[in-house]
Amino acid sequence: MRRHLLGVAALTVAVVLAIAALGELITRVSGEGGERPAAAVIAGVATPEAGEAIFWGKGKCSTCHAVGGRGGAVRGPDQGATGPLGQPIGLRAEARARERSRATGRPWTAADYLVESLLDPGAYVVAGYKNEMPNPLRPPIRLAPDEVRAAIVYLQSLGGTPDPAAIALPPGLAAQARAAAAEEWRAYVAGDAKKGERLFFDADGSAGCGRCHRVGARGGDVGPELTHIAGTRDARFIVESILEPSKVIASGYETVLIVTKDERHVTGIVRRESAAAVEVADSQGRIQRVATRDVRRRAPQAISTMPGNFGEILTVEEFHDVLAYVLALR
Repeated sequence: MRRHLLGVAALTVAVVLAIAALGELITRVSGEGGERPAAAVIAGVATPEAGEAIFWGKGKCSTCHAVGGRGGAVRGPDQGATGPLGQPIGLRAEARARERSRATGRPWTAADYLVESLLDPGAYVVAGYKNEMPNPLRPPIRLAPDEVRAAIVYLQSLGGTPDPAAIALPPGLAAQARAAAAEEWRAYVAGDAKKGERLFFDADGSAGCGRCHRVGARGGDVGPELTHIAGTRDARFIVESILEPSKVIASGYETVLIVTKDERHVTGIVRRESAAAVEVADSQGRIQRVATRDVRRRAPQAISTMPGNFGEILTVEEFHDVLAYVLALR
């Protein structure tokens, strides 16, 4: 049986994308599909409690942001008192608003800063972090305007005073959300998630993603955890991450090259480091320890440790099976 490699399907993708977008648009116009706003904000009542539920639930904010010791703590600033400036976000937003005012030459309020942080996060990126926050209006998160407002009220309550009246959302957010949903990319081959799971965790197979990525209690910890990846990233982003892993490298998983004094080259992700040694996880998930005294040169690399040839080693069927499995990780 011939193995049709992923590359031969490139021309088909554009046609299918257009068909998928049209189908999604028809679905939206007919009023079917999508998620309803959280019950606590259906009536337009934005409360800290409603926003808290969104932050830790549908909004997936805690994937990258922590509040105190709870939530993610690598890709986004802690929103509690241990975050930047040593202030919780409700208080910190006032300082950030002053920074934005100086940068833009126009008045900013703390609420303005919080609105921008959610809806245009790339406009101002906190030092030490990357511009990698997904747009919460777009799939797969799909927050409604009232849910955005509630999330902001919750952030205001962290060290500050909730003030829904101060929140001025840009006009047309609902229309933007509908347009984003209509543009959602969908796979043109229906993969088998069960087969994809086997490929994912087959350490000796052509995929072998589980050598480096963890899902729940299974897999390695060299690459980012993928337990809920499809809840924060859309299908197009996930496809690009598989086929072009160096295009966007997640915070905390940047690659370094270490050259030792005896000309040994060690490339991978720094997992632990002390005054005595540095431990690097390579592309096979192996940990290599280099004594600090033996390091001659160390340099960051722009290439991911994840192999970039899955488009060559996976068939179209295998690729879509793996994709189907990853897209089920919500």
